[in-house]
Amino acid sequence: MVYFSFIGNHDTLAPRPEGLGAAANIFLRYKEEIDQVFLFINQTHHDSGADYLDIARQNSRFMTAEKPEAEIEVVTLRAANPVDFDLVYPAMLDQVLEILDQHHLQDAAKVVNITSGTPTMTTCWVLLERAGVLANARLVQAFEARYARRRGQSTREVHFAIDDFPHIQAPAALKRQLTLLHRENQRLSDQVHGAELDEKIPELIGQSRSIRDIKEQILLDINANTHVLITGERGTGKQVVAEAIWRLYHSANDPALVTFDCGAFSRELIAAELFGYKKGAFTGATHDNPGIIRQCRGRILFLDEIGNLPLAGQNALLRFINDGEIRSIGAFEVERSDARIIAATNKEIHDAEIFAQDLKDRFDECLTLPPLRERREDIPRLVQYFLSVYAKKYELTSPLILDDKIVDKLSAHAWPGNVRELEKWISRICRRCKGGTVTLKDLPERLITDLTREEDDLLLPDLPLPIPLEAYVEKIRDKARQHSGGSSANVDRLLQQPIGTERQRQFRKKRR
Repeated sequence: MVYFSFIGNHDTLAPRPEGLGAAANIFLRYKEEIDQVFLFINQTHHDSGADYLDIARQNSRFMTAEKPEAEIEVVTLRAANPVDFDLVYPAMLDQVLEILDQHHLQDAAKVVNITSGTPTMTTCWVLLERAGVLANARLVQAFEARYARRRGQSTREVHFAIDDFPHIQAPAALKRQLTLLHRENQRLSDQVHGAELDEKIPELIGQSRSIRDIKEQILLDINANTHVLITGERGTGKQVVAEAIWRLYHSANDPALVTFDCGAFSRELIAAELFGYKKGAFTGATHDNPGIIRQCRGRILFLDEIGNLPLAGQNALLRFINDGEIRSIGAFEVERSDARIIAATNKEIHDAEIFAQDLKDRFDECLTLPPLRERREDIPRLVQYFLSVYAKKYELTSPLILDDKIVDKLSAHAWPGNVRELEKWISRICRRCKGGTVTLKDLPERLITDLTREEDDLLLPDLPLPIPLEAYVEKIRDKARQHSGGSSANVDRLLQQPIGTERQRQFRKKRR
């Protein structure tokens, strides 16, 4: 009998409270029948930190001790991503067929360990058996010791001989090779494309699909004449994106990105500062002011948080974006300007109480930045980037390295303040530590409390509640109303409920 098994993280033979791994366990169950063993490893995957070759050798020595006459071979699989079906299945198919042909094992009895390895590898074993590639094969599942005691057995054969299981046919050898080459070329092409995007827009750190889409949008859909709207939660990097757009598309007479923070002025003065005003147009207008849009002729103007701009001012801005025309407050004549606008907001762009209904549609392009919790795979790269930035800023004596457990905590955290909050956290670490490897034990409790607590616990009050539940909920609503500036839509946003909920609640209250 031939034994096929992947070697996974849990197959190490070091002393373990849960006992032997699946590869060794299944071998012991069938060792009297097994004559030949093929242990598969995937050495291209290093994220877990496991040395699969060493674990395979441990198992090989163990099996040889249990049955000296058994022939054991370690087989290396080359799959860049061990959970990608497009890479794993053709690689497994090709390797298994090569083994069967080389050793004339097509008709031999086989036992296959479907427990070790990734879930993708498990599924591929099933597909190979159903396709007839692994003829006369028994698929075997192994249980951890705690479950084995409960079930009264450590292994179990799994059968998929059911009537409605789809028919699968293995492709010919040449087609398999072409498939492998095509998918490997596609993977390499994606890597090259990602590297090119990183090189052209280094300000945006990350290789998640959402960040790659934004980089492609900046490069392909924006040019020197495009008005751009950037939306996203606070701290997601709207200023960074605006600066990247300016760097790529500014003119020779535009020495720096002009930033106008709409939140730095009262709502009554924002439009006046943007469009200008005539002397005497309102109380305090003691002289003519050309306005920042006129002053930015031929340049790019970044308007941060345009949600603070009143609706009348927004309509004037939209007329400028549409026609290139502006009129100062108190003036009759209309003037033209070729300033280009990049605007940003962290508010809900479809909220009719804050934004003109057609504001989003008037901009040539709209970029929506995802919150950090939706692109967690980018967090390790961001951590390394900020470590290098602040190591230079604080002149650390040696490189600062965060232990994997800290990086795991950072990657699992929700980061309500997004990239800005992560950056501040890394900055504090660099101010505190002067270099070397930092572990959780090296950090004060105040720096790790938010990272080690369960996310749900962060949202829960201490028990018992000081007042009845309904009264507690109403107090939360009252707090949202106090911070809403009188806007029911702001209440909905603060409470993360659908827009219109607070208005309906107040309407029902008035009726009662």
